[in-house]
Order: sequence, then structure tokens, then C-alpha cells
Amino acid sequence: MDKKIIAPDEWNEYLADFSTRNRGRRARFEAFSRDGVREEDEEAVFDRVSVSNGMATVTRNVIKADGETPIIDEIPDVHGISIQYDSDNSENTMEFMDTNGDMTVLHFESLVDGDS
Repeated sequence: MDKKIIAPDEWNEYLADFSTRNRGRRARFEAFSRDGVREEDEEAVFDRVSVSNGMATVTRNVIKADGETPIIDEIPDVHGISIQYDSDNSENTMEFMDTNGDMTVLHFESLVDGDS
């Protein structure tokens, strides 16, 4: 799988386009730090991502019988953003690196095999 680093001066435009392309895909978070790996239990449906003043904001929705409940996650001190691609060149993960070198990964449902 290929990986692409997004230059900071391209973040706003890239993330807006990324949000449009991936809206409605199931996605979950994984966090990698010196303390180990944490994986989110609940998947939600991706809506959008943006960055302002070093803070990434990811909005997803939990779909329930009575409607959607938004989840807004904020990732502070974002220093780098990269994308990893699936075998069909669709975006598979978005990785946020903070100033400590810890990584938060937004992992999308695969368009190839449905895994996430």
C-alpha cells in the first residue's frame, strides 16, 4: 500500500476534498503512543475533517434507529498528516502525527473487501 504525506500548506484544500470523497464511509480510530495501542470499539460514519491552529477536528455520526448522533473528535498538536491507500488506490487510513510523535489513525472501511 502506498502512503502520501500531505504538506501543511495543502491541508485545508486536501481535507475539504477528502471529506467530500469519503463522506458516508464507516470509520474508527486507532491511537498509537508510547503507552501502547488503543482501538475504538464503536464504528461511526465519517462526515468531515478539518484542521485549524494545529487542531484536527473529525466529525462522524453514529447511526441508530431513532436517527444520527454526531461524534466530534479533536486531535491536538497535529504536526503531520498522511494518507495510506488500499490496493484499489482508495483512501484507507488518515494518520495524524502530533508533536510528541504519537499517531492517531482514522481507519476507513475498505472499498475492496469491506474490512475496517
